[in-house]
Amino acid sequence: MPDFDPEAYAKQAAAAIGLPLHPAHLPGITMNLALAKRMAGLIEQMKLSPADEAAPVYVARKAP
Repeated sequence: MPDFDPEAYAKQAAAAIGLPLHPAHLPGITMNLALAKRMAGLIEQMKLSPADEAAPVYVARKAP
């Protein structure tokens, strides 16, 4: 798998959905995408067993 290029991804994703991307915002966007990649890498390293289950779905309700 090729290395993840957060700047290229940000530009391509923005273009794909027609989102204007101001050049001044690009450093912050790429920083956050790189951080998300590192966090995803940590999660992917977790070993799960068949007994592990996803958390139940949270449904917000109006307080009584």
